[in-house]
This record gives sequence, C-alpha cells and structure tokens, in this order.
Amino acid sequence: MLSNSILSAQLTDGHRELRSRAADHFTPQWLDKWRTAPDGHLRRETWQDLAANGFLGVSLPRELGGQGLGLLGALVLGEALAGARDGGIALAMHVQNEIACEWLLSARDRALRDRYLPGLLAGELVACQCDTDPSPEEPTTATTEGDRIVLHGRKKFVINGATADLCFVSAVLDGAPAIVAVEKSTPGVRVTEVYDKFGTRSVDSALVEFDGVRVAADQVVSRSGISQLMRWNRVMSRMRLLIAADAYFTHHALLEHITGHVRRRTLGGRPLGAWPVNAHALARARAHQELMEAGIADAYLRVTAGGSTVPEIAELKWFCVEKANELAVLATDLEGGAGYMWDSPSLRAHAQLRGFRMSGGSQTTMLTIANHSMACRAELDLAPAGGDGARRG
Repeated sequence: MLSNSILSAQLTDGHRELRSRAADHFTPQWLDKWRTAPDGHLRRETWQDLAANGFLGVSLPRELGGQGLGLLGALVLGEALAGARDGGIALAMHVQNEIACEWLLSARDRALRDRYLPGLLAGELVACQCDTDPSPEEPTTATTEGDRIVLHGRKKFVINGATADLCFVSAVLDGAPAIVAVEKSTPGVRVTEVYDKFGTRSVDSALVEFDGVRVAADQVVSRSGISQLMRWNRVMSRMRLLIAADAYFTHHALLEHITGHVRRRTLGGRPLGAWPVNAHALARARAHQELMEAGIADAYLRVTAGGSTVPEIAELKWFCVEKANELAVLATDLEGGAGYMWDSPSLRAHAQLRGFRMSGGSQTTMLTIANHSMACRAELDLAPAGGDGARRG
C-alpha cells in the first residue's frame, strides 16, 4: 500500500530503509524462532531482539531515543509485520510503541518518562494497556491515600498481559477516569489466567488482577478533564488506525492468494474464478480494498494535521476489519475442504482477523461510537437557528 498510494510521496529515505529492513526481518521463520512453542506467544527476550534491530520507538522523536519517523513509520512497520503471518506481533508492538510510549511522552511528570521510556525502547521493559473490566458493575477503582494510590480491580484480555513489566491501568480514581502506571512486580498484582486464543497467538492475552495495589501518587500518568479525554482519544485513535491498516494488509495478502487459487482451480471444466458468482464476489473485495486504502490515507492525513478523528477512525476500523473478515470467510469456502484445515492461508487469516475485531475496541464499540457521532450531527442539523442564522449551543 505505502509504495503505491497517496502516502508514497511522503516516504523519506528513513521510511524506505525501515521498510526494506523490516520486510527482510519479519518472516514466519523469524516468528517461529521466538515462540514459546509452535503457535505459542513470543518469548520475553524477543523484545530485546526487536530493539537491537531498530524496531522499537520508530515513531518517537529522535531526541527521546526514537527514530523520528512518526505515524507513517508505524504504518511502514505494520506493513512489514504482516509478513510474519500472525497479527499478534503487530498488536503487541502497537501497544509498546504507540500506547505506552504515548502515555509517557504526554505525562505531566517528566520523571515518569525518564524512568520508563529508555527501558521500553531497549526492550528491557514490556508494556501492556489494561482496559477491559469484567463488567460495568465491576469497575477498577483507585483512591488517594496521602502520597499513595490504592488500586483494586481486574482487567480481562490484556495484550502482553502475561509478559509485561509495566501496566497502564484504566481506573476510576477518586470518582474520575485516570491512567495509572503500575509495575508488575508491585505486591498485589497477579496474572491469574493466560487465555488460549483462536488467532493472534503470537501475543499473549491475560487476566490481570490488582488487589489493594499501592503505588506512588506520581504514577498517575493522566487524570480526568479535557486533557485526559484528548490524550485518551489520541492514543486510541492511533491504535485503531493501525489495526485498520493491519486488516488492510491481511486483506491484500489474502486477496492475492485466493485470486491465484481460483485461477488454478477448475470446476465444471473452467477456472473457479470464471464463474460469475465468484468473479462478482472477488470484484467486490477488490473495490473494498481500494476503499480501505483511501480511508487509511485520509485518516492518516487527518491525524497528522491534528484534526478530530475519533468517529471517523472508529468507522474506518469497523469497515476494514469487517470487509477483511468477509473476504476470509469467502476464501475459506473457495478453498473447499482445504479451507477448513489449519494450514490454510484463508483460515489463518480468518483467525488473525478475529483478534483484530476485538482489539482497540470491539466492532460493536466502533459502531456505537459512529452512531453517537451521527446522532449528534443530526441533532445539530435540526437545532433551531439563532437570530443571525447561527445554530445555538
């Protein structure tokens, strides 16, 4: 995508060097080398290998130890990561490079950044973002007690949860939203389950409990208010844009695979792809792919221009993941019996896309965000005009 799209003109020599180096590095053979077992998750020491090869902090400013390649660098890296054929490694690196580092960069207390950022960039520390509570009735809470924060709660489906050294925990602190940085070694932090997943298996997902965990008050990296909301939206929008791109990369590879398959495979004396029902379905998939590419380029330009993009990127993430999933279902059927064997490229892609459906917010959440936005816009359109013709409010 990045070498033949509206974004290609923005690639610098640094982006092109990263693309070439990363494309050679991230292969299925590389991933097999670092798994805990066949189809297992990444071993702890993988992160130091990633750092040694220059794949951590690609988007960060150079003066903070990064490579200064910005969000476009993260997209370049994501495209190369797709070559490993397991989307878990991409999700794990998005959390490390984009979520954890962003919280530290934007934290008011620079000492937090100085304490943790070098370790993250060196692969000596691994980070996770702890968001999902068991239910709305069981929120993770924190209270201030003097110069300490006391944290109680559980977080489900945490990417990097078992491996991580540093947790960024969403909590209700003294009645208001906050993000608290908690070292895994702190008493009261426990990993109580590592989930057995269908896809994205190269990254662990875990249940992490916080039972009366006490941390210093300066470990709060973000708290309630407009600044908290803006930072949260920035972090999650970047994550969702990268997941949308991950789905696009999966779709692109899968469409290339299945197009070749239906040309070679015959049915009734002619290629499977020559039957109109199949030709029309694959034509729709090609159209969806072009829409994904245009949407990702537009979202990237919006984000880098500093515009408000929360509902637009939620819509984009929903569309890219949904349409890639539709193609995966079609491709497994077009492969016939082979499409339901675990070594099928189509079934493997389907498994990865299941992981993308839930990461960064579920598809249901993406639709909810988009629907709220549309409802608000409709309400503004129907609002009575003021005396000068301007809307009130």
